[in-house]
Amino acid sequence: MNKILLATAAFTLVVAAAPLCAQQATTKDQLIGSWKVLSLKATTGDKVSYPLGEHVTGYVTVTPDRFWLLFVDATRKAPAAATLTDAEAVAMMKSHVAWTGKYSTAEQTPEGIKLTARVDAASSQASRV
Repeated sequence: MNKILLATAAFTLVVAAAPLCAQQATTKDQLIGSWKVLSLKATTGDKVSYPLGEHVTGYVTVTPDRFWLLFVDATRKAPAAATLTDAEAVAMMKSHVAWTGKYSTAEQTPEGIKLTARVDAASSQASRV
């Protein structure tokens, strides 16, 4: 469930960041490159949530057949020292997500290209469930 949620959120962001030209469909080739994350929200029906808070930073890189992403809660606090306390480690783990995988395009939608992602490596096994 989380994998699908994050994949949908990630690629909604990428498509939204792609250059928009009047009456021109977004193509897969326009998605290739590195994209700065401006926001991350998940939608289910009419419900909206912010998995990492309302202030997210990070990047998505898309190649012809693979993507990488790193999202971080921009408000998280830096640790006090190079060695994390248990509480700091928990906070860091809860405030980011990173994963990679292959993807395929499915269909053109009014918002852009709908992509299906298959996560094969993630910063947390919970992201792959």
